[in-house]
Amino acid sequence: MNGHYEIGDYVLTNWKLVKLLGAGAYGKVYEAEREEFGETYKAAIKIMTIPQADNEIKSVMSEGMTEEEVTDYFQGVVKQIISECKFMNKVKGVTNIVGYEDHAVVPHEGKLGWDVIIRMELLTPLLDHVIAQPLSIRDVVKLGIDVCRALEVCKKMNIIHRDVKPENVMVSALGDYKLGDFGISRTMEKTQGGLSKKGTASYMAPEVSKGEAYGHTVDTYSLGIMLYRFLNENRGPFLPAPPKPVSFSDRESALERRIGGEALPMPSQADAELGRIVLKAC
Repeated sequence: MNGHYEIGDYVLTNWKLVKLLGAGAYGKVYEAEREEFGETYKAAIKIMTIPQADNEIKSVMSEGMTEEEVTDYFQGVVKQIISECKFMNKVKGVTNIVGYEDHAVVPHEGKLGWDVIIRMELLTPLLDHVIAQPLSIRDVVKLGIDVCRALEVCKKMNIIHRDVKPENVMVSALGDYKLGDFGISRTMEKTQGGLSKKGTASYMAPEVSKGEAYGHTVDTYSLGIMLYRFLNENRGPFLPAPPKPVSFSDRESALERRIGGEALPMPSQADAELGRIVLKAC
């Protein structure tokens, strides 16, 4: 469909797009359903278009590439996304990792480009869940344990997630927290002028931000910062306490202090033991 999808369209043969759940720089996520023998089944479907716009082709060509080299470049992006799908398939059934079902790559007709369509289990985004039901201390502890379990699997498979943050955590109907987005967003960033970012600054480990060597511990750090936020009246380290509003300069200053290695204060809503664990993660 050359990147153009509407509610009511069918993808992956028999899945009907029924609701747009979210849209970002790297694609859109829809709620989809299919009917069979009177039963309705639901799923989340993520659709990404590579390249995302014609100006991305121009940007890559401006680096001196031929048309054939540009095609190879964007095919490489698609192959990288497929390799992430391969990882998700390997960990299929792991309770604390977002469940992958299947995917398809649809070539554009008459032009350079592909749509990558990924079907996953339908879950509630953590931030939507928190708005409806603020996390208790017990919930934050379970969040930490569940994401740790996901990261243990990543470590066994030699995968560094590198972008652990609330936006990449989902909640199941049974209350389990699940980690998702294993590199797909970072791969999509490569379509934007050939540049790759490193994650989200608000949760990024200092060594990643500074371009230094790093390992699996950067995911532990990001998890620690995420837990810190939920134990600190929904604010990260060094930000002013509520009800004072947070300004842009407040965020810049807090980020600079954290990346600079300044010792983090104890999160305001954690007891001594829980606070010590979170600070150790950071």
